[in-house]
Amino acid sequence: MHLTRRYFLQSTGAALAYLGVSPVLAAPGTAGIRPRAVRAGRTLVCIFLRGGADGLNLVVPHAEDHYYTLRRSLAVPRPGAPAGEAGAGAIDLDGAFGLNPRLSALKPLFDEGVAVAAHAVGYDRNTRSHFEEQDTWETGVAGNTINSDGWLNRHLATSTGRDGAVLRAVSIGDTLPRIMQGRASAFAVRGLDDLTLPASRRVDPATVAAALERAYGAPASDAGDRAAAMDLLSHTAGSTLDGLDQLRAVTAQAYTPSVEYPRSPLADKLRQVARLIKADLGLEVVEVSLGGWDTHQNQGRGGTGAFGDLAQQLGDAVAAFARDLGDRMNDVLVVTLTDFGRTAAENGTAGTDHGWANCMFLVGGAVRRGHAAARAAGDSSPRMVVGRWPGIAPDQLHERRDLLHTTDFRDVLGEVVGNFLGNDNIRAVLPSHEFRPVGLVA
Repeated sequence: MHLTRRYFLQSTGAALAYLGVSPVLAAPGTAGIRPRAVRAGRTLVCIFLRGGADGLNLVVPHAEDHYYTLRRSLAVPRPGAPAGEAGAGAIDLDGAFGLNPRLSALKPLFDEGVAVAAHAVGYDRNTRSHFEEQDTWETGVAGNTINSDGWLNRHLATSTGRDGAVLRAVSIGDTLPRIMQGRASAFAVRGLDDLTLPASRRVDPATVAAALERAYGAPASDAGDRAAAMDLLSHTAGSTLDGLDQLRAVTAQAYTPSVEYPRSPLADKLRQVARLIKADLGLEVVEVSLGGWDTHQNQGRGGTGAFGDLAQQLGDAVAAFARDLGDRMNDVLVVTLTDFGRTAAENGTAGTDHGWANCMFLVGGAVRRGHAAARAAGDSSPRMVVGRWPGIAPDQLHERRDLLHTTDFRDVLGEVVGNFLGNDNIRAVLPSHEFRPVGLVA
């Protein structure tokens, strides 16, 4: 039968990683790298908050008077303030910072030492462009990202997973995100209940490989290139069908999560991720996205409005996911990413504009181990919020408008890849960067 790329993606609910990188070329910076065996049983879950989430209203610098001067109508009230038009007050973390009240479900995780926030995170070449900054955070490359694959894919390409593991990388969504695109195999799955492909319509790997060659334009400048492309595509086609078989085996089994998840798009995605983790398939990296964070207008006062609703969706979903996995969270790490922060001051349309530095959340047993390592090193300071705070007085702001970055996001990701996943090929995964310790995970 004639198998087009459109049919293949729609009928299987899965996508391969070859979207923009030639399958006959090694991923930039990974040629000649000796793959490292990763730590068995670990799973990294990246939640991309698309649109540029307002970190100053997620992790609130409530001890800063300037925060309330800059955001007279949008600020989250100080902890203990009575509920009013801006909602409840911030949930205090350490006397200086607090959670948005709609993130209340995360507070027990902070109290248990399995959650931490990194603040003032970013990098020094931020363009404030959604397209460019999502590319930067997904490729881990500052500057020209056109020929770069995703940093999660480079991790896969420079490491080896569990023996026999096919489903090392899965994105729950309609398309394979840039962060997973590259030479290593990765799957985009719309949903675990959207995988049915009747046996009469199954095709053999050679047919799939031929379709992929046409669909993705494998180069054929000479016979050697063509042979290499076909070898790789044939291998990938077989891996894809094997992966789909494993996914179908999971969905064939009755499943009831150990907790009731809230009804929201993010919670539904994380429920499916938890199901895959519990199936012990060797799943290593996961990406899910939550959009809608580009709050130029009518952001909502404090913890209210559209922004507050998104914050609650994030907090409630992650908290349910952590409770569902229970002790398995010792080997799972959830990390949030986003395009950029928002302006320190509110704008004239009750919103915030594209900014600079931001906050990241990390949740999992590796955070607790990071706390223990810090205490062993003699650091007795509170560690619910990590990073050097630059302040938001007018002369402390970047270009007198944005939160200044003091921690490079690649330093955070470097600890995630090296300390948590156990891949010490960090300079190949996140190239052209001099790493500095952050001390978030161990």
